[in-house]
Amino acid sequence: MSPDRLLPPPAGDLPSTVRTIAATALAPETPEDLTDLEELRTLVTLLRRHPRDIGQRQVFVRIDDGPRVALLFGQSLTVEVKPGTHRLRAHNTLMWKTVTFHVEAGEHLEFQLINRGGPLTYSVAALLGAAPLFLSIERRSLV
Repeated sequence: MSPDRLLPPPAGDLPSTVRTIAATALAPETPEDLTDLEELRTLVTLLRRHPRDIGQRQVFVRIDDGPRVALLFGQSLTVEVKPGTHRLRAHNTLMWKTVTFHVEAGEHLEFQLINRGGPLTYSVAALLGAAPLFLSIERRSLV
C-alpha cells in the first residue's frame, strides 16, 4: 500500500474523540482559515500623491529584483512581498535613491515618492526650459 493512500480507521475500535480528531485533521480548509491567511498578507504601497510633488516626470521604482514600474503623479502601486528585508530602488532619471526596509508578516508599508523642486528649480526652468528635480522618499506603516 502506498503511503499517500490512507484507509479510514475502523469505526467500532476507536473512541469517538479519536474519530472526531481524525476527521477534523483531514477536513479541508474553511473560509475562516482563508480569512486568517488574508490578514497575514504583507503589502508595500508606493504612491505619488504628496502635495509637495511638483507633478512632473515619472519616477521609476523597483522592489528587490521585481519589475521596474514607472509612476506618474497621482498613481500608486501595491505589491505583495514576503516578510523580511527588502530593497526599494527609485529614480527620476537624475536622482537615485535606495531604501532598505524590513517588513513583518501582516504589515502594510507605504512609501511616498516625491519629485520636488529645489530652491532654484523654477529659475533654472525659466532660463533653460528644464531643471533638476530632487527625489524624496517618506515611509510610514499602515498596520
